[in-house]
Amino acid sequence: MYCPSGAGGLKEVVLKVPLAVLTGSTATLVCHYDLEGDPLYTVKWYKGREEFFRYVPKEHPHTRVFALPGVFVDVSESGPDRVTLRDVQKQLAGRYRCEVSTDAPDFHTQVVSAQVQVVELPEGSPSVAVEKNSYALGDILRANCTAPWAALPLNLTWLINGHKVNESILHTVDVNVTTVGLQTEVNKFQGGKLRLQCLAQLYDVYMTVQEVWLDEDRPRLASVLGTRESSADNNGGCGGYVMATWTLGSSLVLLLLSS
Repeated sequence: MYCPSGAGGLKEVVLKVPLAVLTGSTATLVCHYDLEGDPLYTVKWYKGREEFFRYVPKEHPHTRVFALPGVFVDVSESGPDRVTLRDVQKQLAGRYRCEVSTDAPDFHTQVVSAQVQVVELPEGSPSVAVEKNSYALGDILRANCTAPWAALPLNLTWLINGHKVNESILHTVDVNVTTVGLQTEVNKFQGGKLRLQCLAQLYDVYMTVQEVWLDEDRPRLASVLGTRESSADNNGGCGGYVMATWTLGSSLVLLLLSS
């Protein structure tokens, strides 16, 4: 912000712009100011050093548009404290300035500026790849989320069962894609399932979620190997024991049942 000495009656000049503008859309830049009773002389708008719009309350019409390649001002939506741009394209990204001046006798002036980002939507959705489809408590879950390149790298965030994951993340970017890797210990399931999500965001103009559901790998009761009859045959058809076998986790359990 530039404020000359003795700016007395002109205070609190603030420029508000969108965090990002989607190509082809409309953007409104707002310049808030407090004249503290002084009359307004003019409000000028610049992209870089080039003026493209001016508001002068003493003139008729009050507004004036200056030709600037790629800049299309919607005069009906522009006025003393704002300017609206239509069909914004990538080349309009850059720094914008609002210059506010009061009238005689003070002629105070303040200039404020802000950066505007212009972005395009990515072509395609993010994809999630996991090492396997089922896990047990304590297992290490490894996965990758890959998103196509947009005008800027997408912000990728992992969520497990709806909660953001902050640990063991590797973020890489190249000219075509953005990839985030995940490595974390599995510590909770919901109804025998684990919901893994990759949230892709680009400022406040784009957001999508890609998710996969993973199964809980629980210990399973194996089939009984052997029957009373077969065991009886093995023991000569009289008395003896029946051998039953279960697999529990990685332990083998043997039971001898009296016949």
